[in-house]
Amino acid sequence: MKFSINKLKLNLILLSSVIGLSILTISWHHQIRTLYKDVKSESIKNHQIVSLNKQLLSERSQILSGEEIKDVALTQLGLKELESKDWGIWYKGRLSL
Repeated sequence: MKFSINKLKLNLILLSSVIGLSILTISWHHQIRTLYKDVKSESIKNHQIVSLNKQLLSERSQILSGEEIKDVALTQLGLKELESKDWGIWYKGRLSL
């Protein structure tokens, strides 16, 4: 059985495949661009949230006083209060042997 295809049919098949691939390429490019814009906007939102969190932590640490931190350490954590003998041998240049 002889299978023959003329030049016109071959050219039409090649032309339609090139046009189809071109349309798909344009569609894929558009989808990638849309995805890039979405990722960029979400990244900006993430950076804003992180910076706001850092700002709130900084403000909170400024509000807390050392006395409140000491009270929490003594009551909740069960730490003992520091005495002068616990300061170590090099505290303020003193050497105790």
